[in-house]
Amino acid sequence: MRFFLFFIFFSLVACQPKSDKKTVVLNNHNIQYAKGFSYQKFNKYIKIIVPTPYKGATTPYEYILIKGDTIITPSNPNQIVVQTPIQKIVATSTTQIPVLEALNSEHLLKGYPNTHFISSLKTRKLIDNGTITDVGHEEHMNTELILDIKPDVLFAFAVNNLNKNFNTLKKAGIPIVVDASWLEESPLGRAEWIKFFALFLNKEQEANAIFKEIENNYNQAKELVQNVTLQPRILYGSIYNGIWYTPAGDSFVAKILSDAKTNYLWKETTGTGSLSLQFEDVFIKAKNADYWFAPGYAANKQALANNNKHYTQFAPYTHHKIYTYTNTTGPTGGLLFFELGALRPDFILKDIIKICHPEILPTYKTTFFNSLN
Repeated sequence: MRFFLFFIFFSLVACQPKSDKKTVVLNNHNIQYAKGFSYQKFNKYIKIIVPTPYKGATTPYEYILIKGDTIITPSNPNQIVVQTPIQKIVATSTTQIPVLEALNSEHLLKGYPNTHFISSLKTRKLIDNGTITDVGHEEHMNTELILDIKPDVLFAFAVNNLNKNFNTLKKAGIPIVVDASWLEESPLGRAEWIKFFALFLNKEQEANAIFKEIENNYNQAKELVQNVTLQPRILYGSIYNGIWYTPAGDSFVAKILSDAKTNYLWKETTGTGSLSLQFEDVFIKAKNADYWFAPGYAANKQALANNNKHYTQFAPYTHHKIYTYTNTTGPTGGLLFFELGALRPDFILKDIIKICHPEILPTYKTTFFNSLN
């Protein structure tokens, strides 16, 4: 939870008038950055195509949104029919919470695994008053609780395959919709998945307006640093189980670091996930970095040194240039960065600009990253 084909056309076997197929309106022109989904509008239904629902997937998923007395028969197991309007939702990723809130649909959320990970005060009130049920751990959700909720849709996510727990729910007729936004390569592409959720919620106009604001903010921030010539060297990540994990050069984070006019020291690497590095290699390359971002879960510099004494040998440790998002939490310890960051890359970009080029945004207050003292 924490951290392409543009389009694959499949035929639909459905009980629809022949004339309906002739009036299809392709709305993919409305998707500017996201590559992970497309959609088509027909007279009586919407078809959403997700070509790669998870890493290694070879078959696309299709979601057929119907309303009223429309009847559609799925043509294959990966085609899911969803009856709208939706009244009850079960979500499984904290990144889905800000999207529901932005679309004024958080009241539809009725179930979530590990609710203490949710940071938003707005949704926490719904948890505290019992409106939202905690349905267990994301890997072992309580299917009985979910069946009791009887959601109209369950928004899932999958890394390499769908959780086997979903099989029981699918057999019970609960539509499982896979959120593949995390596979997007660009920050704005990931944020644009708000339009995906908006299709299910009949909130397209709202989503378009929200995304336009995010896009404008992001591009305006980029424009502010276009003439910057001094690009500070960036170290990112930390050691976990003996391996230093840092974003690959084509990743969401690396793209934002590039747009902030910084010199991310692993920008030349390929891939959209994380690199697995040995400490010695990181130290040789980054010991004299100017800034160090995301150094793990240490609450302060002393705790960081206690985790690994060699951390103190990096220049950012000595020069007090370490910045973390782990101290920005909700009331129950959920990390705001993991919750809101996917929808608001403009906030992340401004944070990094503020830190690395403080003269550019002198009055800006960071949203996620703060100095590790």
